[in-house]
Amino acid sequence: MTKASKKTASANADGMRLNRFVARSGIASRRNCDTGIRNGMVTVNGRLVVNPAEKISEGDIVLWDGAAVTLPDIFVAAMNKPSGYETTMNESASRPISQLSVGMPRGAAPVGRLDIRTGGLILWSNDGELVYRLTHPKWRIEREYALILAKPPEREAVEKMRKGVYIAPREFSKPKSVEKTGLKSLSVVLTTGRNREVRRLSKFSGIPLIGLERTRFGPINLTGIERGKWRVLDPDEVASLCRAVRLNR
Repeated sequence: MTKASKKTASANADGMRLNRFVARSGIASRRNCDTGIRNGMVTVNGRLVVNPAEKISEGDIVLWDGAAVTLPDIFVAAMNKPSGYETTMNESASRPISQLSVGMPRGAAPVGRLDIRTGGLILWSNDGELVYRLTHPKWRIEREYALILAKPPEREAVEKMRKGVYIAPREFSKPKSVEKTGLKSLSVVLTTGRNREVRRLSKFSGIPLIGLERTRFGPINLTGIERGKWRVLDPDEVASLCRAVRLNR
């Protein structure tokens, strides 16, 4: 038995589903964990397990492709992303967001995406299950955006946005709220995170954008975070995120 294989599941993993345990370790996404387990990548106490729903117990030795799987300390951070950075960990990209994540623990990954021209709040975590729930549409987590407009919006256009519009064939987008915050600015709250949704919503509502920022994700906002910097969330903030997706941590 190798030194790595002597690492065992801790008490807080007792009774946890195998796929959830592996995802929380930060090895892979929830979907890729399911696939890997079914394809024979995982053993528990030396026994091959292909059922992602199998429960594990405290003290179990879980290996993924021969490497020990353990739960790291939960890490959750908030970053103020500048525009011009891609939300990708691929170092071959011209300006990957990973360039701004220096100091984060291994396994930390962005929660969802912001397109390259959009700045503002993006969460990071090494907790695969938390990332999965925060980004899954089932949980309807609020995202708030600040829209900077090219000109004062027409009242009819704002009302159109409030009622919702088709942003693609069979793809309807209806904000939870749309509020004017200035002569040429709006605040929009969505509970979905589709690709470039705010930009498409604005386009088909007839409201031209010149700037877009995400200011809030669930209960977390940008307060106290300089552009291009990040901070670790305190325990109360992490707890509030977990409550929002009914996750017992």
